[in-house]
Amino acid sequence: MNRARKALASSEILIFDGATGTLLQQRGLPPGQSPELFGLDNPDAVRTSHLDYIRAGAGAVTSNTFGGSRFKLPPGTDVTALNRRMVEIAREAAGDDVLVAGSIGPTGKFVQPMGPLTLRELVDAFAEQVRGLAQGGADLLIAETHFDLAEARAMVLACHETCDLPVAVSMTFEGQASLTGTTPLVFADTMRNLGVDLIGV
Repeated sequence: MNRARKALASSEILIFDGATGTLLQQRGLPPGQSPELFGLDNPDAVRTSHLDYIRAGAGAVTSNTFGGSRFKLPPGTDVTALNRRMVEIAREAAGDDVLVAGSIGPTGKFVQPMGPLTLRELVDAFAEQVRGLAQGGADLLIAETHFDLAEARAMVLACHETCDLPVAVSMTFEGQASLTGTTPLVFADTMRNLGVDLIGV
């Protein structure tokens, strides 16, 4: 059984890390610059940030890949290679005792009819990122702070099509619904039907 699935199935509390960008800003990340591209040029800053959380008691760290999709990175960026490298850095810090979660943030794009993309195009975009996260050695994949159910669904489909890692999805809500009108119950039911391992609100 996958290490992350074992941890999720146990009765022990699993403590994750906190914000990555905040620590990277303390280590030289300029305002407005991509944390992911900064990480490629400054791997020690990323590695040290992970180690800080591990020393504080984190049993899982998230990769510096929240904005690691083709829609967030400059044209021509090798999305898969970037995500792979960021997970490798996290794995170097985590060793064998701490889990590494491959972070996947929102793209900011909507599928038709709300936006220009087809579901297939969005799935393919997420797959580029997921492929790198899996190749780098992630123990699980975590989609953070999504607000559109269709995009979250595309991310989950990309994960299932690309690898067999556990998948966690969190969605943000304003009052009783997300920005695009999804209620927590609909979100939970949809993710359960898609075979997601863990959800967060």
